[in-house]
Amino acid sequence: MGFFLRGIRLPVKKASTFDSVETPLPQRVILPLRQYIGELSKPTVSVGDKVKVGQLIGSPDGEGALPLHATISGKVVDIKEHLDHKGSSVPSIIIEADGTDSWIEAPKAEEEDISCLDPPEILRRIQGAGVVLKGLLPIPLGSDLAPPDQPKTYLALNGREVVKRIDTLLVTALDPEPSLGVNRYLARIHNSELAPGIAALKATTGAERTLFVVDRNHRPCPQLEEMAGADEQEATGILLLDGGRFPLGLPVPLLKAALGRQVPLPYGHPRDVGVALYDMDTVISVGRSVRQQIPQVETLITVGGGALSKRGIVRIRIGTPIDTLIESLGGLTDDPAKIILGGPLMGMAHYELGVPITKDIGALFVLSRDEAGISGHYRQCINCGLCVRVCPVNLVPGMLSLYCAKDRFDVAQTQGLFTCIECGCCDYVCPSHRPLVHLFRHAKHQLMEAIS
Repeated sequence: MGFFLRGIRLPVKKASTFDSVETPLPQRVILPLRQYIGELSKPTVSVGDKVKVGQLIGSPDGEGALPLHATISGKVVDIKEHLDHKGSSVPSIIIEADGTDSWIEAPKAEEEDISCLDPPEILRRIQGAGVVLKGLLPIPLGSDLAPPDQPKTYLALNGREVVKRIDTLLVTALDPEPSLGVNRYLARIHNSELAPGIAALKATTGAERTLFVVDRNHRPCPQLEEMAGADEQEATGILLLDGGRFPLGLPVPLLKAALGRQVPLPYGHPRDVGVALYDMDTVISVGRSVRQQIPQVETLITVGGGALSKRGIVRIRIGTPIDTLIESLGGLTDDPAKIILGGPLMGMAHYELGVPITKDIGALFVLSRDEAGISGHYRQCINCGLCVRVCPVNLVPGMLSLYCAKDRFDVAQTQGLFTCIECGCCDYVCPSHRPLVHLFRHAKHQLMEAIS
Protein backbone atom coordinates (compact mmCIF):
# COMPACT_ATOMS: atom_id res chain seq x y z
CA MET A 1 0.00 0.00 0.00
CA GLY A 2 2.96 2.32 0.42
CA PHE A 3 3.24 2.50 -3.33
CA PHE A 4 -0.13 4.18 -3.54
CA LEU A 5 0.29 6.78 -0.86
CA ARG A 6 0.96 9.08 -3.81
CA GLY A 7 -1.63 10.54 -6.16
CA ILE A 8 -4.22 13.18 -5.35
CA ARG A 9 -7.49 13.37 -3.46
CA LEU A 10 -10.54 14.46 -5.48
CA PRO A 11 -14.11 15.21 -4.35
CA VAL A 12 -16.40 12.18 -4.20
CA LYS A 13 -19.54 12.61 -6.29
CA LYS A 14 -22.93 11.43 -5.11
CA ALA A 15 -24.43 8.33 -6.68
CA SER A 16 -27.28 10.44 -8.09
CA THR A 17 -24.73 12.23 -10.26
CA PHE A 18 -24.42 9.02 -12.24
CA ASP A 19 -28.09 8.48 -13.07
CA SER A 20 -28.96 7.42 -16.60
CA VAL A 21 -30.09 9.98 -19.18
CA GLU A 22 -32.27 9.02 -22.15
CA THR A 23 -31.40 10.33 -25.63
CA PRO A 24 -33.06 9.77 -29.02
CA LEU A 25 -31.46 7.74 -31.79
CA PRO A 26 -29.08 9.73 -34.00
CA GLN A 27 -30.10 10.58 -37.54
CA ARG A 28 -26.55 10.15 -38.77
CA VAL A 29 -23.56 8.12 -37.62
CA ILE A 30 -19.90 8.18 -38.63
CA LEU A 31 -18.19 4.81 -38.17
CA PRO A 32 -14.38 4.80 -38.47
CA LEU A 33 -13.01 1.52 -39.81
CA ARG A 34 -10.54 1.52 -36.91
CA GLN A 35 -11.58 2.38 -33.36
CA TYR A 36 -8.65 0.80 -31.54
CA ILE A 37 -4.92 0.21 -31.93
CA GLY A 38 -4.67 -2.26 -34.78
CA GLU A 39 -5.42 -2.83 -38.44
CA LEU A 40 -8.20 -1.17 -40.43
CA SER A 41 -11.32 -3.13 -41.24
CA LYS A 42 -12.23 -3.54 -44.89
CA PRO A 43 -15.58 -2.06 -46.06
CA THR A 44 -18.14 -4.65 -47.14
CA VAL A 45 -20.74 -2.10 -48.30
CA SER A 46 -20.82 0.61 -50.95
CA VAL A 47 -22.29 4.11 -51.13
CA GLY A 48 -26.02 3.82 -51.69
CA ASP A 49 -26.44 0.47 -49.93
CA LYS A 50 -29.22 0.08 -47.39
CA VAL A 51 -28.16 -1.43 -44.06
CA LYS A 52 -29.78 -2.60 -40.85
CA VAL A 53 -28.62 -2.50 -37.25
CA GLY A 54 -26.04 -5.20 -36.57
CA GLN A 55 -25.22 -5.74 -40.24
CA LEU A 56 -21.55 -6.34 -41.00
CA ILE A 57 -20.22 -3.29 -42.86
CA GLY A 58 -16.50 -3.80 -42.25
CA SER A 59 -14.70 -7.14 -42.17
CA PRO A 60 -11.41 -7.80 -40.34
CA ASP A 61 -8.45 -7.37 -42.67
CA GLY A 62 -5.62 -8.79 -40.59
CA GLU A 63 -5.06 -10.28 -37.15
CA GLY A 64 -5.27 -6.91 -35.40
CA ALA A 65 -8.60 -5.87 -36.94
CA LEU A 66 -12.18 -6.15 -35.72
CA PRO A 67 -15.48 -6.46 -37.58
CA LEU A 68 -17.55 -3.28 -37.81
CA HIS A 69 -21.34 -3.33 -37.66
CA ALA A 70 -23.99 -0.77 -38.58
CA THR A 71 -25.32 0.94 -35.48
CA ILE A 72 -28.48 2.37 -37.09
CA SER A 73 -30.61 1.24 -40.00
CA GLY A 74 -30.54 3.43 -43.06
CA LYS A 75 -28.49 4.24 -46.14
CA VAL A 76 -24.73 4.44 -46.64
CA VAL A 77 -24.27 7.99 -47.92
CA ASP A 78 -20.47 8.15 -48.02
CA ILE A 79 -17.24 6.29 -47.35
CA LYS A 80 -14.41 8.75 -46.86
CA GLU A 81 -11.60 9.92 -44.60
CA HIS A 82 -12.85 11.51 -41.38
CA LEU A 83 -11.19 12.78 -38.21
CA ASP A 84 -11.35 10.54 -35.16
CA HIS A 85 -11.06 11.66 -31.55
CA LYS A 86 -7.27 11.41 -31.70
CA GLY A 87 -7.08 13.87 -34.58
CA SER A 88 -6.16 11.20 -37.13
CA SER A 89 -7.86 10.91 -40.50
CA VAL A 90 -9.43 7.43 -40.72
CA PRO A 91 -11.55 5.89 -43.50
CA SER A 92 -15.12 5.99 -42.22
CA ILE A 93 -18.58 4.80 -43.25
CA ILE A 94 -21.35 7.40 -42.91
CA ILE A 95 -24.94 6.21 -42.53
CA GLU A 96 -28.15 8.27 -42.63
CA ALA A 97 -31.00 6.81 -40.54
CA ASP A 98 -34.28 5.65 -42.07
CA GLY A 99 -36.18 5.95 -38.78
CA THR A 100 -37.07 2.25 -38.44
CA ASP A 101 -34.12 1.05 -36.35
CA SER A 102 -34.58 -2.45 -37.78
CA TRP A 103 -32.06 -5.22 -37.07
CA ILE A 104 -30.44 -7.44 -39.66
CA GLU A 105 -31.91 -10.50 -37.97
CA ALA A 106 -33.63 -11.41 -34.73
CA PRO A 107 -31.18 -12.01 -31.87
CA LYS A 108 -30.25 -15.65 -31.48
CA ALA A 109 -31.65 -17.67 -28.62
CA GLU A 110 -29.96 -16.78 -25.37
CA GLU A 111 -27.78 -19.43 -23.77
CA GLU A 112 -28.53 -19.71 -20.07
CA ASP A 113 -25.44 -21.84 -19.43
CA ILE A 114 -22.20 -21.05 -21.22
CA SER A 115 -20.16 -23.67 -19.39
CA CYS A 116 -20.53 -25.92 -22.43
CA LEU A 117 -18.58 -23.45 -24.56
CA ASP A 118 -14.83 -23.95 -24.91
CA PRO A 119 -12.41 -20.98 -24.79
CA PRO A 120 -11.88 -20.82 -28.60
CA GLU A 121 -15.64 -20.49 -29.14
CA ILE A 122 -15.90 -17.82 -26.44
CA LEU A 123 -13.06 -15.85 -28.03
CA ARG A 124 -14.66 -16.23 -31.45
CA ARG A 125 -17.91 -14.72 -30.19
CA ILE A 126 -16.13 -11.85 -28.42
CA GLN A 127 -14.10 -11.10 -31.56
CA GLY A 128 -17.19 -11.37 -33.74
CA ALA A 129 -19.04 -8.83 -31.60
CA GLY A 130 -16.24 -6.30 -32.11
CA VAL A 131 -15.65 -5.64 -28.39
CA VAL A 132 -12.86 -3.16 -27.64
CA LEU A 133 -10.93 -2.87 -24.39
CA LYS A 134 -11.03 0.79 -23.39
CA GLY A 135 -8.07 2.47 -21.78
CA LEU A 136 -4.83 4.27 -22.46
CA LEU A 137 -4.10 1.81 -25.29
CA PRO A 138 -7.46 0.58 -26.63
CA ILE A 139 -7.11 -2.80 -28.33
CA PRO A 140 -9.49 -5.57 -29.42
CA LEU A 141 -10.55 -7.45 -26.29
CA GLY A 142 -9.80 -10.77 -27.96
CA SER A 143 -6.17 -9.72 -28.41
CA ASP A 144 -5.90 -8.96 -24.70
CA LEU A 145 -7.51 -12.26 -23.71
CA ALA A 146 -5.42 -14.39 -26.03
CA PRO A 147 -1.99 -12.84 -26.63
CA PRO A 148 0.73 -15.15 -28.00
CA ASP A 149 1.79 -16.24 -24.52
CA GLN A 150 -1.65 -17.14 -23.17
CA PRO A 151 -2.83 -18.99 -21.16
CA LYS A 152 0.56 -18.62 -19.48
CA THR A 153 2.68 -15.50 -19.17
CA TYR A 154 6.39 -15.09 -18.66
CA LEU A 155 8.63 -12.90 -16.59
CA ALA A 156 12.39 -12.72 -16.98
CA LEU A 157 14.19 -13.77 -13.82
CA ASN A 158 17.96 -14.15 -13.89
CA GLY A 159 17.84 -14.70 -17.62
CA ARG A 160 15.27 -17.51 -17.40
CA GLU A 161 11.58 -17.63 -18.31
CA VAL A 162 9.33 -18.16 -15.31
CA VAL A 163 5.74 -19.25 -15.82
CA LYS A 164 3.15 -17.04 -14.13
CA ARG A 165 -0.38 -18.35 -14.31
CA ILE A 166 -3.44 -16.11 -14.01
CA ASP A 167 -5.00 -16.85 -10.64
CA THR A 168 -7.34 -13.88 -10.12
CA LEU A 169 -10.07 -12.23 -12.18
CA LEU A 170 -10.27 -8.66 -10.86
CA VAL A 171 -13.54 -6.95 -11.78
CA THR A 172 -13.38 -3.26 -10.97
CA ALA A 173 -16.36 -1.00 -10.39
CA LEU A 174 -14.00 1.97 -10.16
CA ASP A 175 -13.76 4.33 -13.10
CA PRO A 176 -10.45 5.71 -14.44
CA GLU A 177 -11.32 9.08 -12.91
CA PRO A 178 -13.69 9.99 -10.05
CA SER A 179 -15.57 12.30 -12.45
CA LEU A 180 -16.52 9.29 -14.58
CA GLY A 181 -19.33 7.00 -13.50
CA VAL A 182 -20.13 4.18 -15.94
CA ASN A 183 -18.69 1.41 -13.78
CA ARG A 184 -20.12 2.87 -10.58
CA TYR A 185 -23.51 3.07 -12.29
CA LEU A 186 -23.32 -0.55 -13.45
CA ALA A 187 -22.31 -1.69 -9.96
CA ARG A 188 -25.52 -0.17 -8.56
CA ILE A 189 -27.95 -2.00 -10.87
CA HIS A 190 -28.74 -5.66 -11.49
CA ASN A 191 -27.51 -6.98 -14.84
CA SER A 192 -28.25 -10.42 -16.24
CA GLU A 193 -25.06 -10.38 -18.34
CA LEU A 194 -22.64 -9.97 -15.42
CA ALA A 195 -22.51 -13.62 -14.32
CA PRO A 196 -22.13 -15.00 -17.88
CA GLY A 197 -19.40 -12.44 -18.54
CA ILE A 198 -17.48 -13.54 -15.46
CA ALA A 199 -17.89 -17.20 -16.40
CA ALA A 200 -16.61 -16.52 -19.92
CA LEU A 201 -13.59 -14.56 -18.69
CA LYS A 202 -12.69 -17.20 -16.12
CA ALA A 203 -12.90 -19.89 -18.79
CA THR A 204 -10.58 -18.02 -21.16
CA THR A 205 -8.06 -16.83 -18.57
CA GLY A 206 -8.00 -19.81 -16.23
CA ALA A 207 -8.56 -17.60 -13.19
CA GLU A 208 -9.59 -19.54 -10.09
CA ARG A 209 -11.06 -16.70 -8.05
CA THR A 210 -13.00 -13.49 -8.69
CA LEU A 211 -12.56 -10.26 -6.74
CA PHE A 212 -14.90 -7.28 -7.15
CA VAL A 213 -13.34 -3.89 -6.38
CA VAL A 214 -16.04 -1.40 -5.39
CA ASP A 215 -15.99 2.27 -4.41
CA ARG A 216 -16.66 2.33 -0.68
CA ASN A 217 -18.42 5.69 -1.10
CA HIS A 218 -21.12 4.11 -3.32
CA ARG A 219 -22.90 1.02 -2.01
CA PRO A 220 -22.96 -1.71 -4.68
CA CYS A 221 -26.04 -3.53 -5.94
CA PRO A 222 -27.02 -6.57 -3.84
CA GLN A 223 -26.26 -8.68 -6.93
CA LEU A 224 -22.53 -8.50 -6.19
CA GLU A 225 -23.03 -9.50 -2.57
CA GLU A 226 -25.31 -12.35 -3.64
CA MET A 227 -22.73 -13.63 -6.12
CA ALA A 228 -20.05 -13.58 -3.44
CA GLY A 229 -22.31 -15.27 -0.87
CA ALA A 230 -23.51 -17.95 -3.29
CA ASP A 231 -19.99 -19.12 -4.11
CA GLU A 232 -19.69 -22.30 -2.06
CA GLN A 233 -15.96 -22.49 -2.77
CA GLU A 234 -15.50 -18.97 -1.35
CA ALA A 235 -13.59 -17.97 -4.46
CA THR A 236 -15.55 -14.73 -4.95
CA GLY A 237 -15.02 -11.64 -2.81
CA ILE A 238 -15.67 -7.90 -2.60
CA LEU A 239 -13.03 -5.32 -1.74
CA LEU A 240 -13.98 -1.75 -0.86
CA LEU A 241 -11.52 0.98 -1.84
CA ASP A 242 -11.64 4.78 -1.76
CA GLY A 243 -12.77 5.87 -5.22
CA GLY A 244 -11.94 9.49 -4.44
CA ARG A 245 -8.25 8.69 -4.42
CA PHE A 246 -6.83 9.26 -7.91
CA PRO A 247 -5.48 7.45 -9.91
CA LEU A 248 -6.65 4.39 -7.98
CA GLY A 249 -8.92 3.40 -10.89
CA LEU A 250 -5.99 2.86 -13.26
CA PRO A 251 -4.53 -0.66 -13.59
CA VAL A 252 -1.06 -0.16 -12.07
CA PRO A 253 -2.10 1.56 -8.80
CA LEU A 254 -5.27 -0.56 -8.55
CA LEU A 255 -3.36 -3.84 -8.55
CA LYS A 256 -0.96 -2.50 -5.94
CA ALA A 257 -3.76 -1.29 -3.69
CA ALA A 258 -6.05 -4.32 -4.13
CA LEU A 259 -3.59 -7.22 -4.21
CA GLY A 260 -0.20 -5.77 -3.31
CA ARG A 261 1.15 -6.74 -6.74
CA GLN A 262 3.32 -4.35 -8.73
CA VAL A 263 3.07 -4.45 -12.51
CA PRO A 264 6.53 -4.30 -14.13
CA LEU A 265 6.85 -1.00 -15.99
CA PRO A 266 7.09 0.39 -18.58
CA TYR A 267 5.72 -2.44 -20.73
CA GLY A 268 4.14 -4.68 -18.13
CA HIS A 269 0.60 -6.04 -18.10
CA PRO A 270 -1.67 -7.18 -15.24
CA ARG A 271 -1.32 -10.78 -16.46
CA ASP A 272 2.42 -10.51 -15.72
CA VAL A 273 1.48 -10.61 -12.03
CA GLY A 274 -1.19 -13.29 -12.45
CA VAL A 275 -4.25 -11.05 -12.79
CA ALA A 276 -6.92 -10.62 -15.46
CA LEU A 277 -8.22 -7.07 -14.87
CA TYR A 278 -11.46 -5.85 -16.49
CA ASP A 279 -14.05 -3.28 -15.54
CA MET A 280 -17.80 -3.84 -15.10
CA ASP A 281 -18.59 -2.40 -18.53
CA THR A 282 -16.24 -4.84 -20.27
CA VAL A 283 -17.47 -7.86 -18.31
CA ILE A 284 -21.08 -7.10 -19.17
CA SER A 285 -20.18 -6.58 -22.84
CA VAL A 286 -18.50 -10.01 -22.80
CA GLY A 287 -21.60 -11.59 -21.28
CA ARG A 288 -23.82 -10.03 -23.92
CA SER A 289 -21.60 -11.02 -26.82
CA VAL A 290 -21.17 -14.62 -25.62
CA ARG A 291 -24.69 -15.27 -24.33
CA GLN A 292 -26.76 -13.40 -26.93
CA GLN A 293 -24.22 -13.16 -29.78
CA ILE A 294 -25.20 -9.53 -30.40
CA PRO A 295 -22.59 -7.23 -31.97
CA GLN A 296 -21.55 -4.10 -30.12
CA VAL A 297 -23.57 -1.24 -31.60
CA GLU A 298 -23.91 1.01 -28.55
CA THR A 299 -21.81 2.19 -25.66
CA LEU A 300 -22.22 3.73 -22.21
CA ILE A 301 -20.45 7.01 -21.57
CA THR A 302 -20.37 9.67 -18.86
CA VAL A 303 -21.48 13.14 -19.91
CA GLY A 304 -20.69 16.09 -17.69
CA GLY A 305 -19.56 19.68 -17.42
CA GLY A 306 -21.21 22.91 -16.39
CA ALA A 307 -21.93 23.99 -19.96
CA LEU A 308 -24.26 21.01 -20.59
CA SER A 309 -27.99 21.05 -19.90
CA LYS A 310 -28.04 17.41 -18.75
CA ARG A 311 -25.37 15.28 -17.10
CA GLY A 312 -25.20 11.61 -16.23
CA ILE A 313 -24.73 8.20 -17.87
CA VAL A 314 -25.87 7.98 -21.49
CA ARG A 315 -26.32 4.89 -23.65
CA ILE A 316 -25.73 5.98 -27.24
CA ARG A 317 -25.19 4.37 -30.60
CA ILE A 318 -21.55 4.13 -31.65
CA GLY A 319 -20.70 6.71 -34.31
CA THR A 320 -22.90 9.49 -32.92
CA PRO A 321 -21.19 12.86 -33.58
CA ILE A 322 -20.42 15.09 -30.60
CA ASP A 323 -22.71 17.87 -31.78
CA THR A 324 -25.62 15.43 -32.19
CA LEU A 325 -25.12 14.14 -28.66
CA ILE A 326 -24.96 17.65 -27.20
CA GLU A 327 -28.16 18.60 -29.02
CA SER A 328 -29.94 15.46 -27.77
CA LEU A 329 -28.99 16.45 -24.21
CA GLY A 330 -30.77 19.80 -24.54
CA GLY A 331 -27.88 21.82 -25.90
CA LEU A 332 -25.52 24.14 -24.07
CA THR A 333 -26.30 26.44 -21.17
CA ASP A 334 -23.16 28.51 -21.66
CA ASP A 335 -20.34 29.03 -24.15
CA PRO A 336 -18.00 26.11 -23.55
CA ALA A 337 -14.40 26.86 -22.68
CA LYS A 338 -13.24 23.31 -23.43
CA ILE A 339 -14.76 20.14 -24.87
CA ILE A 340 -13.04 16.96 -23.71
CA LEU A 341 -13.45 13.39 -24.88
CA GLY A 342 -12.53 11.31 -21.85
CA GLY A 343 -12.20 12.54 -18.30
CA PRO A 344 -11.13 16.08 -17.31
CA LEU A 345 -7.72 14.81 -16.14
CA MET A 346 -6.85 12.24 -18.81
CA GLY A 347 -9.06 13.13 -21.77
CA MET A 348 -8.23 14.99 -24.97
CA ALA A 349 -9.58 18.45 -25.78
CA HIS A 350 -11.39 18.89 -29.11
CA TYR A 351 -12.42 21.72 -31.35
CA GLU A 352 -14.20 19.67 -34.03
CA LEU A 353 -17.78 18.85 -33.01
CA GLY A 354 -18.23 16.47 -35.92
CA VAL A 355 -15.94 13.87 -34.30
CA PRO A 356 -17.91 10.66 -33.59
CA ILE A 357 -18.21 8.82 -30.29
CA THR A 358 -16.43 5.51 -30.88
CA LYS A 359 -16.03 2.27 -28.93
CA ASP A 360 -12.92 3.43 -27.11
CA ILE A 361 -14.42 6.65 -25.70
CA GLY A 362 -15.69 6.64 -22.14
CA ALA A 363 -16.85 10.21 -21.53
CA LEU A 364 -17.70 13.65 -22.91
CA PHE A 365 -17.19 16.76 -20.80
CA VAL A 366 -18.20 20.24 -21.90
CA LEU A 367 -16.55 22.56 -19.40
CA SER A 368 -17.48 26.14 -18.57
CA ARG A 369 -14.75 28.75 -18.24
CA ASP A 370 -14.79 28.48 -14.45
CA GLU A 371 -14.37 24.71 -14.58
CA ALA A 372 -11.65 24.73 -17.21
CA GLY A 373 -9.53 27.11 -15.15
CA ILE A 374 -7.91 28.62 -18.23
CA SER A 375 -4.96 30.69 -17.07
CA GLY A 376 -3.22 31.67 -20.28
CA HIS A 377 0.45 30.90 -20.88
CA TYR A 378 2.27 28.53 -18.57
CA ARG A 379 5.44 29.50 -16.73
CA GLN A 380 8.82 27.88 -16.34
CA CYS A 381 9.31 25.07 -13.85
CA ILE A 382 10.11 26.45 -10.39
CA ASN A 383 11.47 23.12 -9.06
CA CYS A 384 8.87 22.94 -6.29
CA GLY A 385 8.78 19.14 -6.37
CA LEU A 386 4.99 18.84 -6.09
CA CYS A 387 4.82 16.72 -9.23
CA VAL A 388 7.35 14.28 -7.76
CA ARG A 389 5.35 14.04 -4.55
CA VAL A 390 2.15 12.95 -6.32
CA CYS A 391 3.50 10.81 -9.19
CA PRO A 392 2.15 7.26 -8.60
CA VAL A 393 4.93 5.61 -10.63
CA ASN A 394 7.87 7.41 -9.00
CA LEU A 395 8.96 9.64 -11.88
CA VAL A 396 10.34 13.19 -11.84
CA PRO A 397 7.74 14.77 -14.15
CA GLY A 398 9.18 18.29 -14.05
CA MET A 399 12.60 17.22 -15.29
CA LEU A 400 11.04 14.80 -17.78
CA SER A 401 8.92 17.59 -19.25
CA LEU A 402 12.00 19.75 -19.81
CA TYR A 403 13.58 17.05 -21.98
CA CYS A 404 10.33 16.71 -23.94
CA ALA A 405 9.99 20.47 -24.41
CA LYS A 406 13.55 20.60 -25.80
CA ASP A 407 12.84 17.68 -28.19
CA ARG A 408 15.31 15.50 -26.27
CA PHE A 409 13.01 12.53 -26.68
CA ASP A 410 15.80 9.96 -26.52
CA VAL A 411 16.91 11.25 -23.12
CA ALA A 412 13.29 11.39 -21.92
CA GLN A 413 12.92 7.74 -22.85
CA THR A 414 15.88 6.76 -20.72
CA GLN A 415 14.40 8.74 -17.82
CA GLY A 416 11.16 6.75 -17.79
CA LEU A 417 8.95 8.41 -20.40
CA PHE A 418 7.11 5.18 -21.23
CA THR A 419 6.66 4.39 -17.55
CA CYS A 420 4.30 7.39 -17.35
CA ILE A 421 0.65 6.26 -17.13
CA GLU A 422 -0.59 9.75 -18.18
CA CYS A 423 -2.80 10.13 -15.12
CA GLY A 424 -2.44 13.93 -15.02
CA CYS A 425 -1.68 14.22 -11.30
CA CYS A 426 1.39 16.31 -12.08
CA ASP A 427 -0.66 18.68 -14.23
CA TYR A 428 -3.23 19.02 -11.46
CA VAL A 429 -0.75 20.20 -8.81
CA CYS A 430 1.70 22.20 -10.96
CA PRO A 431 1.69 25.85 -9.77
CA SER A 432 3.23 26.94 -13.09
CA HIS A 433 0.35 25.30 -15.03
CA ARG A 434 2.78 23.45 -17.28
CA PRO A 435 1.13 21.03 -19.75
CA LEU A 436 3.17 18.08 -18.55
CA VAL A 437 1.03 15.22 -19.87
CA HIS A 438 0.68 16.99 -23.21
CA LEU A 439 4.46 17.10 -23.49
CA PHE A 440 4.76 13.42 -22.54
CA ARG A 441 2.15 12.37 -25.09
CA HIS A 442 3.84 14.40 -27.79
CA ALA A 443 7.21 12.83 -27.02
CA LYS A 444 5.78 9.31 -27.03
CA HIS A 445 4.09 9.96 -30.35
CA GLN A 446 7.31 11.24 -31.89
CA LEU A 447 9.26 8.22 -30.68
CA MET A 448 6.62 5.78 -31.96
CA GLU A 449 6.53 7.55 -35.31
CA ALA A 450 10.30 7.26 -35.59
CA ILE A 451 10.24 3.47 -35.30
CA SER A 452 7.11 2.83 -37.40
